[in-house]
Amino acid sequence: MNWRKELVNSYTRIEDLLSVLELDINQIDQLISTKTYFPFRVTQAYASRIKPRDPNDPLLLQVLPTSGELLSPQNFSDDPVGEEPFKKDSSLLQKYHGRALLVATGACAINCRYCFRRAFPYQHMVKAKALENAIEQISRDLSIKEVILSGGDPLILDDQELETIFESLQRIKHVERLRIHSRLPIVLPSRVTKRFTRLMRDTSLNTSLVVHVNHPNELDNLTIESLRRCKDNGLILLNQSVLLKNINNDIKTLTELSEVLFSAGVLPYYMHLLDRVKGASHFEVSDTEALNLETQLRTRLSGYLMPTFVREIAKKGSKIPLAQI
Repeated sequence: MNWRKELVNSYTRIEDLLSVLELDINQIDQLISTKTYFPFRVTQAYASRIKPRDPNDPLLLQVLPTSGELLSPQNFSDDPVGEEPFKKDSSLLQKYHGRALLVATGACAINCRYCFRRAFPYQHMVKAKALENAIEQISRDLSIKEVILSGGDPLILDDQELETIFESLQRIKHVERLRIHSRLPIVLPSRVTKRFTRLMRDTSLNTSLVVHVNHPNELDNLTIESLRRCKDNGLILLNQSVLLKNINNDIKTLTELSEVLFSAGVLPYYMHLLDRVKGASHFEVSDTEALNLETQLRTRLSGYLMPTFVREIAKKGSKIPLAQI
């Protein structure tokens, strides 16, 4: 199926997903309405990997809105990593030296309930003129060697739109690297079209694709095939995960995750501690537990399979390794 048509057919009503999974709504603890709050959205491809009749499936728990989102601990905010002060010019964020983040879209194929940008003001940042201004600013800043394409999810843009961005960046002589952060190859593997892989292969920029997988069950044959197509076209593939309570905070799952990723041609990159965004406190794993998991994981994995456990802290010049917090 065409990926755009598949995207249109995503689940946007909780009841429809639960019906397919043969779950009674009464089996789900304290579901909440999303009509006026961070919307519900799940692709059919992702839903197909959720175990039917299991209300505690780790993939289901990532997308299901529950009453935990209504909790408001003091140390949780709408801007947990302090991005607001770093907005340089509309679509551009520049927090770290030598790198700039281009917010290309506010749209995603799936709404993960722990998303740290769930309250992000996309409406002010993703207009065409804002993108033009951002690229112009990158061209004037000779310190920027790497551009990170983000969102939302930048692969929501079609191939022609991506090609336009790539061509604009290629004309900037001091930009050497392009990094794309996307969950679409995982939640909508049909998005990895031949044209997309060709675009990534043919750009003069040194390109990498950072995907987002939290649990080994997120990788099925179609997903692995899409990742291998990327690797076969010369892309550097990395993965970043978020450590999530009741989803992947156990040593067996984390070990299997790294091993399955590597088999698919993806190197584990970061294991993020939860960004403390309002609505996601029920996913948080304590620093003590995270450090214990990291220590255990080192005894089970080769070094190249070991993701770096980090936390992003507002006003810091880089992500901070867990052991240094």
